[in-house]
This record gives sequence, structure tokens and C-alpha cells, in this order.
Amino acid sequence: MILTNGQMKLLFRCVGGGPIDKAKIVVFGNELGTAEGGGSTERTIEKFKNDWTTYETLKLNEGFVPLRMGTLPVSSVFLQCISRLALAIRYKDDRFFDNLSGEGRAFLNKYILEELYRTETAVINLRPLPQPTEKHWDYDNIDENRYKKLFNFTLIKPEESLWKTYRLKILKEAFSVAKNALILGAGDRHNKKEFLKLMYENIEFRTVTLKNNIQLYVSKTPRIILSNYYSPYTGLGLDGMKILYNYLESSGMLEKSA
Repeated sequence: MILTNGQMKLLFRCVGGGPIDKAKIVVFGNELGTAEGGGSTERTIEKFKNDWTTYETLKLNEGFVPLRMGTLPVSSVFLQCISRLALAIRYKDDRFFDNLSGEGRAFLNKYILEELYRTETAVINLRPLPQPTEKHWDYDNIDENRYKKLFNFTLIKPEESLWKTYRLKILKEAFSVAKNALILGAGDRHNKKEFLKLMYENIEFRTVTLKNNIQLYVSKTPRIILSNYYSPYTGLGLDGMKILYNYLESSGMLEKSA
């Protein structure tokens, strides 16, 4: 598809979803998916445009965060993982990472459909353009490699553009608003660590190694945990997430989230 300047500006202005100013947990994601458009990038962008200009949003100077969420896909492994973690934190119970009964699965699905990114959780995404997967590229008039370099903060000589400057200004406002939440970054942790150094002056990360050689970057102020992906296919899996949850519980990182 050909992305217009108007569409581009709208997508760059939107930094996530849910009440980032009130949420106890803010997920630091990579980018929007395309589930709301049935997997079609073009239909997804049209739906987002309609929703974002129709329903309530949280204003962030030039940016915004949608407060009305569409129907989230209960089949999403990532959303299931986030929801298990949010529920474990709410109920102080690591059994949410065990195999769920039919009743437990229904409870999880209900949370995804009715509460995720609506009440106690929200999401801020690093990159602005929706993608079905990170390996799928639908934008005919945007160079994929250059776009990815724009949001690669580990490069010795970072790629720069006015669009990137615009996005970072809005993201800085978003992370300032979300600074009292527990911020959880899943995947791309080295890159996200370097990015967050631009968002929070004097932030300090330390490396923590948990059981099963799970590597984390941890900041106490603001409270941030960066890990590998949660998915059992590419990351921690449920056993690793249980270890992560128990670390959060024992380290005091959840005190303000109670």
C-alpha cells in the first residue's frame, strides 16, 4: 500500500492504547498489529483512523493515546502472556502461569476482551506503523531498512529524520505521563534500554540474571523490567514468566502496583 502523509502523521502521533496516566502496568511494545483489520494493514489503518477521530483519546501535546479499545484477539499469544502476568500481579498468584482449565481459559479470555488495556494496564509502542508480523512489510513507498534503522538505538551512528524527531518528542511525553507505572518491555531489550536512556534523564539499568539464565535489564526509578519475548516460541514461555513474576514479587518492584 501507499501510505499518505496524512496517514503517516496520524500513526506517528498515536503512541499506544489505554489509560497510560492511570495504569498500574504499562507494556512497552514494538508496534501495532493488524488484527483489527483482519490481518490487512490497509484495512487496519482505515479502522484506526475512524476510531481515533471518533472516540475519546488521551491528549499528549501533539500526540495521543486511544482510550477505546476494539476487540482484542484472545488467540494472540502475546496478549495471553501479558494478561496472565497482569492477573498474577492483581491476585498475587503464580498459578496463572500453569496450564489452565476450561474455566481458567474462559477467565483469561474475559480479561483480554473486557479489561486488557482498558483498566489497570496500557501499552506504549516504540514504532508507529502497524505490521502483521515483524517480518511482513506492506508499505510500498517507505524503505523498510531505513525505517528499522530509525528505531534502532544501538547503532553507533543512528539514522535521523524529522519523522523520528517528531515521534520521539511524543514518546517522551508519553513516558513522562507513565513514569509511575511498572513498565514491562518484552523483546528487543538491548534496543529498548538504549531508547529509554533518551526518555529518562539519569536512568540507571542493572543486569539481573534469574533461574534458567533469564536475563533482565532493571531500573528501580522509574520501575522498568526489560526481558526477552514472553512467547514460548521465541522467549520465556510460561515457566520463564513464572520466574519473572516471582522476581517482581520478591524484589519489591510490585509495591506501587498493588
